[in-house]
Amino acid sequence: MPVTEIFVNGRRLTCSTVLGAGTESVVHAVDGDSRRAAKIYREPDARRTRRLECMLRAFHASQFVDPVSGHPGLVWPEELARDSTGAVLGYVMRRSEDQPLSTFFEHYTRLTNFPGKDWKFLLGVASNLSQLVAVLHDQEIVIGDLAPSNIHVRADGLISFLDCDSLQFRYDGEVFACHTVTPEYAAPELLPELSGRKSVETDRFTLAVLICQLLLCGEHPFQGIPARELDVDPSPETNIQYGITVLTAPREVEVPDEAVEPDVLPPPIAALARQTFGAGHGTAGSRPAAQEWADALDLAWDDVQVCGNRRGHTYSGHLPECPWCARARTGRFDPFPALSHLAGGADGGAAGGGVAPTTKVTNVVLAVAILLLLALAVVVAVVTR
Repeated sequence: MPVTEIFVNGRRLTCSTVLGAGTESVVHAVDGDSRRAAKIYREPDARRTRRLECMLRAFHASQFVDPVSGHPGLVWPEELARDSTGAVLGYVMRRSEDQPLSTFFEHYTRLTNFPGKDWKFLLGVASNLSQLVAVLHDQEIVIGDLAPSNIHVRADGLISFLDCDSLQFRYDGEVFACHTVTPEYAAPELLPELSGRKSVETDRFTLAVLICQLLLCGEHPFQGIPARELDVDPSPETNIQYGITVLTAPREVEVPDEAVEPDVLPPPIAALARQTFGAGHGTAGSRPAAQEWADALDLAWDDVQVCGNRRGHTYSGHLPECPWCARARTGRFDPFPALSHLAGGADGGAAGGGVAPTTKVTNVVLAVAILLLLALAVVVAVVTR
């Protein structure tokens, strides 16, 4: 296996294990340092170098780390990685052992990596995500490519943004734009060319998609076969382009029989989704802000009910009965089955037994609030200095 050699502040480091690879870069483990990783560009150039240098001047990676939990809200570049001649190859960053948000969008991977976590946990993750996006937007930082692969989730629900070198930020009067986008999570104004200016409004659209997909247990809100014939093959990407979603026009799209019904969404969340995907499809300025989502999710958190038959079943209080038990009675799959063999015996079974699956998430919300206050204070200090 080839070994990548890099130099960080004059110190030679080796990277012999690839952690992940994309079209533009490869992420390596740093040999002898389990805490750090190196992101090396396939085609490093002067533009990337200048961007990284300004990122390091604008912020320090430690500014986005909660001093209590040690959790990073942003996995910001720590130091430049160079070759033996001094040319910049990429950067060194904190290594993440957490799971990508996409883990929650496949039932097997969610149940395997987050055993025993219930619907209220998904609600907490959505809240944490919207809170962090809200703070970044307040400081004129645009995520741009708010893709599930760029968002990592810790076992207790805390969120980290990776690939921070693609964030759109301002430094010393200059705007460093985001040039990447993930098609099935792109705002309609970026489709089909996958180009155009990224903005707070494009982030808001993607945030709405991710929140709905989380609370619908992995079902993409723009999945399905359109009732009307299109000149392109149906996909979430094309449905976004044409504004076809079961949340705004259920008669215009056919979704799988096993799909989780949109009715499970708390009414305030469903209203924000309809505003984003309806009026907000053509008028970007009418899309709800991240903080509006955060506030609605906090209210929904307080209204969560616990099933009287299965403690591992939690659901929105507006529903007359447990939707997961209702699905099981009609022969459809239960997204939150008892998994005692995976959860170490705490299967969230009958009420009154096992471990309450929402215990940790309450602490997660408090921890994220502390992290956000810290990041806000730091960002304001940097911007105004």
